[in-house]
Amino acid sequence: MSKIKAKDLRRLGFKRADNVPIDAMDSEYHYYIFESKDKKGVLISCSNDEKVNGGYEVELYEIPEIQFYKLEELKKLVKILKRASK
Repeated sequence: MSKIKAKDLRRLGFKRADNVPIDAMDSEYHYYIFESKDKKGVLISCSNDEKVNGGYEVELYEIPEIQFYKLEELKKLVKILKRASK
């Protein structure tokens, strides 16, 4: 099982989104989003400070119960989403 790393997400077309701390109580973190051609968020990763066993978890944006931890499965899904949005 190959963990999902930040470089894998960028290669697949995910864009990094940074949290801007509002006050001293907030922490700085980032996560990744994969958008469809109409700019709607389709997939979202956990934040860098919530990685699971050193790898990112990715879920369907509107259905957080569907999660991906394995890189090969995520690659297949992204390929299908890219093909469907042409």
